[in-house]
Amino acid sequence: MAAATKSSDKKVATLTAQARDGKKGSRASAKLRKQGLIPAIVYGHKEPVAHVSVNAEELDRAIRVQHARMFSLTLGGKTDTVLIKELQWDHLGKEMIHVDFERRSLTEIVKVVVPVELRNAPKATGGGVLDQPLHHLHVECEFAQIPDAIRIDLTNLTLGHPIHVKELTLPEGVKVLEGPEAIVVQLKLPGAEAVVAEASPAEPEVLTAKKPKEGEAEEK
Repeated sequence: MAAATKSSDKKVATLTAQARDGKKGSRASAKLRKQGLIPAIVYGHKEPVAHVSVNAEELDRAIRVQHARMFSLTLGGKTDTVLIKELQWDHLGKEMIHVDFERRSLTEIVKVVVPVELRNAPKATGGGVLDQPLHHLHVECEFAQIPDAIRIDLTNLTLGHPIHVKELTLPEGVKVLEGPEAIVVQLKLPGAEAVVAEASPAEPEVLTAKKPKEGEAEEK
């Protein structure tokens, strides 16, 4: 059966950044946030670290509505393709307080974690309840091909026939790093023990390179 649906064609979100003045630190950052801006840094590709700010509302909308993680970021007339490397929230998890962008080439091979989205409901459950061992998947693909999510159609899911990684229909050029026998979603009878399969990726996520600290030049 076709266990997953392909993600729709991706459109890279656009974002404009403004250079920050020489003032840094928590007080300067708080002042920016009061103006509706989020302090950020842009680094990577052995170029100088740029200390910038971006519109908080535009970034929030791109993340929540478009599920964007990569952007076409324009700064001073120059446009870079960037990936959100780290996004910091306040202690309540409601407001963004800082974001790190890493410059990337569209054809660069990356390894990232993407969410699994379940679509529709099984036509017949056989008394089973939905169990989803994997809510996220490690994938490898070109930077430009990072999917927003791996979407799975549950219409034909039946008791005793779980959907494994090997049965997923993936977007072109995307490879899942979890083991092929790992169960992504299944129906199981209440009280039954979950079937555990190899779920860890063969290699760790690589988008965790050390980022430059605030005010620090990138090492060349």
